[in-house]
Amino acid sequence: MWAKLAFAALLLVFGWSLLDLADAAYERGNAYPRWSSLRADAEGTKLLHDSLRKLPSWMVLRHFTPEAKLPAEPSVILFLSQSPDTLEKLAATVDRLTAGGARVLVNIPEQRKTLRKGSKTESEPHDWLGLHLEPKASGELIEGDFEEHITWKLQAKDPAWKLGDGFAERPRGRGTILVLTGNELRNDRLRSSPNGDRLLRLLGPSHRVVFAESTLGVADQGGIVSLLRRAGWGPAALLLLAAAALYLWRAATPLLPERADSILREEPGGGATALAQLLRKHVPPSDLLATCLEEWKKSAGLLPRWQTNRKTELSGPPLTAYRKMQQLLREKPTL
Repeated sequence: MWAKLAFAALLLVFGWSLLDLADAAYERGNAYPRWSSLRADAEGTKLLHDSLRKLPSWMVLRHFTPEAKLPAEPSVILFLSQSPDTLEKLAATVDRLTAGGARVLVNIPEQRKTLRKGSKTESEPHDWLGLHLEPKASGELIEGDFEEHITWKLQAKDPAWKLGDGFAERPRGRGTILVLTGNELRNDRLRSSPNGDRLLRLLGPSHRVVFAESTLGVADQGGIVSLLRRAGWGPAALLLLAAAALYLWRAATPLLPERADSILREEPGGGATALAQLLRKHVPPSDLLATCLEEWKKSAGLLPRWQTNRKTELSGPPLTAYRKMQQLLREKPTL
């Protein structure tokens, strides 16, 4: 009995550990790339995503399919953790989105590189849609290697660009483009120095925000784990595991405990077990008492003399005769 309870407890612990492990892998650890809105550690942007979702009348979405399938409609599209090398690939998508009235926010974060002795930086200036991006390198020497930090300085070659503190903005089609440098949208920066007014200024007037996760390499693969995570069915899955454990325990445990004096506790193949099975198969319940009486009457030569002398007292209905037999068998002969 205790072994079955221990098995059920271990099954529940295993189910709970499995769900917690999935939650850790998909939301707290490094299963997702840096800057993903599904990542809650210092290098993710889940804090930004969850904070915007709590604002009334705001709609915050994640987009996992290729950026070519992003709808061109009034909204804020976040392309996070981009590099100057990837801006040219986004140009056609940005033109299509801004033509539909979207505000496209392209984030170019700080870059960190470890340069071995004798090597040099490979960061070069870039131009994109009339905006010049100039790298600014700084760093420190750590154990013989140079830890380089690269930030980007924005310069407007096209007067349509308006420069601000760490960002540049310009109208494009029916929408706008905003290029933001630095790491201020990451979880660690938002926790240490939140600035709600600046954040709302960067996002603009639209209350529909889309995180383009596909540009970070996050694709929707489907499956039961992602379904449980997105639908919030973790507690329901735990209850299902508990119900399965209870079912297994119930199937392996009899509803009523066995009687200590049960005839069926005989060893397999014993005479009592064989007799009980023979009676169940060949004697109907309605004829059981009468059959017992007939068999008892046939045993005249085997009964003690004191019982044989009283056998004639058995008469009447079978139940009455059965009770008389029980009383007769309990009596002892008088000396």
